[in-house]
Amino acid sequence: MINIGDTVRYLNSVGGGVVTRIDGKIAYVDDNGFETPFQTKELVVVLPAGHEKPKGGAKLMFDQEAFDEGKSQKRKPAPEPTLTKDTTPKPAPLPPAPETPHGDRLTISLAFEPSDVKRLSEATFNAVLVNDSNYTLQFFLAGRAPESASWNVIYQGDVQPNELIDLAQFTHSTLGRIERIVFQAIAFKSGKEFDIKDPIGVIRKLDLTKFHKVHCFRPGRFFEEPVLEFPLITSDRFQKQ
Repeated sequence: MINIGDTVRYLNSVGGGVVTRIDGKIAYVDDNGFETPFQTKELVVVLPAGHEKPKGGAKLMFDQEAFDEGKSQKRKPAPEPTLTKDTTPKPAPLPPAPETPHGDRLTISLAFEPSDVKRLSEATFNAVLVNDSNYTLQFFLAGRAPESASWNVIYQGDVQPNELIDLAQFTHSTLGRIERIVFQAIAFKSGKEFDIKDPIGVIRKLDLTKFHKVHCFRPGRFFEEPVLEFPLITSDRFQKQ
């Protein structure tokens, strides 16, 4: 707030003076013997009324020199930032996986590896995503119990072409949480031309009774030991529930 007797500076021009009177939002400033009206919003107080000017080089409330320098566009340029080069050696990128003749059609499955196929009632099950295609997938897998209406993400990330990745481990007491699963993904190739695939969205129900039946576990194309495998996509065709 501007008061009579305040020493002020002008915001939109160089100079200032002492406020001699105020009429509403107009303040009259004595600047070297000349009384000039200004809107109060165009003034800044550098020395309130009743205060003495600081001695010994102390600064006022408002640095007029710096302000005037900025108004006249003579501000000193900011120093150039100092950049530190990261010399940490980077690992060499892995060579791309060789493409397969059938891999331009997406074939994706979810497999479960038992810790002991001969003792299924006590076994744990390692969930594995099988990407039998020439495409990289960015995906997430979620599951829910039959009595639940909400999904919980089991895994999200990337899987490279013709690759298997571990997702999570389950016991018989936790398998019920993924009786229904949803798999969503986008497929692409890095550094090469490719045909666009539609976004992937598969929802299916897992038959949990199979986790108790030894004959349901069989060696697969990518597994030497018996696994329980649920196809999600076969040759670009989404598997239905």
